[in-house]
Amino acid sequence: MIVLLLIAGCIRAPLTSISPQINRIREDLGISISLFGVLTSIPIICFAVAAPLPYTKLFRKISNELLIVLALFILGLATIIRSIGNTPILFLATIILGIAIAILNVVTPAMVRRDYPLKITAIMPIYSALLALIASAAAGFSIPIARFFHNSWRIGISIWAILPLATALLWIPVLLNAKRTTHTSVNHWNTLLKSSSAWMVTIYMGLQSTLFYVQIAWLPKILMDQGYSEAKAGALLGFTTFSGFIFTFSLPLIFGRGSNQKYSVLVTALPGVFGFAGVHYLSTSWTVPSLILISATHAALPVALGLIAMKSPAPDQTGHLSAMAQGIGYGISAIFPAAFGLIYQATNSWTIAINILIAISLIQAVIGLRANR
Repeated sequence: MIVLLLIAGCIRAPLTSISPQINRIREDLGISISLFGVLTSIPIICFAVAAPLPYTKLFRKISNELLIVLALFILGLATIIRSIGNTPILFLATIILGIAIAILNVVTPAMVRRDYPLKITAIMPIYSALLALIASAAAGFSIPIARFFHNSWRIGISIWAILPLATALLWIPVLLNAKRTTHTSVNHWNTLLKSSSAWMVTIYMGLQSTLFYVQIAWLPKILMDQGYSEAKAGALLGFTTFSGFIFTFSLPLIFGRGSNQKYSVLVTALPGVFGFAGVHYLSTSWTVPSLILISATHAALPVALGLIAMKSPAPDQTGHLSAMAQGIGYGISAIFPAAFGLIYQATNSWTIAINILIAISLIQAVIGLRANR
């Protein structure tokens, strides 16, 4: 179980470490703010496009354990490579690491359902909490690490490659001792695509990931425009993701025991309405309380993963539902970071973007209740 949980420490740090470095990356590579928005959308697009990969004919003969080891090594190497080249290499390596994370995103819920079917609602909050904790560390320490190494943003984002490479080494004994199993050859896509329940889970996955990845991409810039320094803005993003770690660990365990996730859905969506409004419409003295409310939306991830695991009729369908929910769900969320960059560039204001986030928080609550039914 420990090595399974360690995957969570690898898959967000390469993403949360880059947005606090927005000014330095743009100045060094000469990219516009809208192009930086595209850069932050690339991993999410990859999550969508690559989600079905583990259940295609090419990958069906590969065990989950081998997929995990390969994806972890590729993620670590891509995290290093993207920091040592020019703009094209940065974008190409980001695509590669996005595909690696997508595979890990999809395979993990299937592994939990397969190996720990009676502990889903306990394991998923712990997994997501560890994910949020490392994401918080990467956001908060990206700038200080870069400053320690002579203001090198490249080291500030590449140092997080240590996590997936070390985890891959720990997975090798698991791989060697794993049973010779492969993915099911049964195709469940037609059944799932006709299921209203599967679509509700999928849309819920997309909405909650939209709220998170927009924060990762643009929250530091929003705070910088309010007068915060890049270090303070990065630290506040780290504070938000750390608060998200606390909520991710506690809220689903308190409100989501058993198969009924109604209260978990509500307490991980509605606070976002007040949090996003507070960040934009209230004075900076309300920034920290507003960020705490926003961080409650991070706890929607274990709810989404739990719904994926619980709403699949059988264990061998979990992987397909995971691929559907994450493939289409991340496809939905991939639109927003880039779109918000274009909106900001056109209006020089975050008002439209913030209002959209408030609306998404409300819609997420409604869709989550439908998915729970």
